[in-house]
Amino acid sequence: MAHQGKPAYQQIADDLRQQIFDGELQAGDQLPTEVDLMAEYGVSRIVVRAAVEALQNEGLVIKQRRKGTFVREQRPPQKRISGDLYGKRAVGSPVKAAAEANGRRGEWESTARRTTATKAVAERLAIEPGDEVMRTAYKFFADSDVIKLSISYEPLALTRGTPVEHPEGGPVSGVVPRFDLIGLHITKVVEEVTARAPRPQEAESLKLPPGVPVIVVARTYYVDELPVETCDIIVAAHQYALSYTIPIPPAEAVG
Repeated sequence: MAHQGKPAYQQIADDLRQQIFDGELQAGDQLPTEVDLMAEYGVSRIVVRAAVEALQNEGLVIKQRRKGTFVREQRPPQKRISGDLYGKRAVGSPVKAAAEANGRRGEWESTARRTTATKAVAERLAIEPGDEVMRTAYKFFADSDVIKLSISYEPLALTRGTPVEHPEGGPVSGVVPRFDLIGLHITKVVEEVTARAPRPQEAESLKLPPGVPVIVVARTYYVDELPVETCDIIVAAHQYALSYTIPIPPAEAVG
């Protein structure tokens, strides 16, 4: 094959990538075998493997043991991790409700401990570094699949000695109903969304294939301007899309 100033494996990867983007190779389609690619491009097995690995690292294809390499579905199957979660005021866990709405069993595991706020956590909660917080790490499941990770922080100055001091040890679940119980009525939620490469523990827990990033939602709950909880929510980018419902106030009479 003509090299055109690029290594051969990059040229093959470029060609296959374009076929995927053009729809010649669609989600679920199997890539040609290594032998077929070697014959088509006149290159060695090492070159073909490097090209396929490049596509795998981009999250475009997935290898299935003893079956072959297939084009990955690029449209996330789950429609939201955020959005109109509070179109109605929650009375339980929104995560559980969302899983059950999709016909799956929503469950979670959590581990909570008292600790002190780092500078970053303190800024998000408008407290001082070193102030006591309750840190809770979550794994959320739909049936037996881990679908989401989360770490939350709550100022113990607000919850200490109340029925909701331990986030999962009280009579209700879910941030909004828990704080309602102690007379702190959440009025807004602020989110910042970023994407990054997964950390090793995240990749293992979420069973991420190579090349798939994670979406991180930094979510903070407020009572007016007082932050009462902040959390980082982590999901696999190939499984979720962000879908928001943003209400628009009614129009005033226009002169």
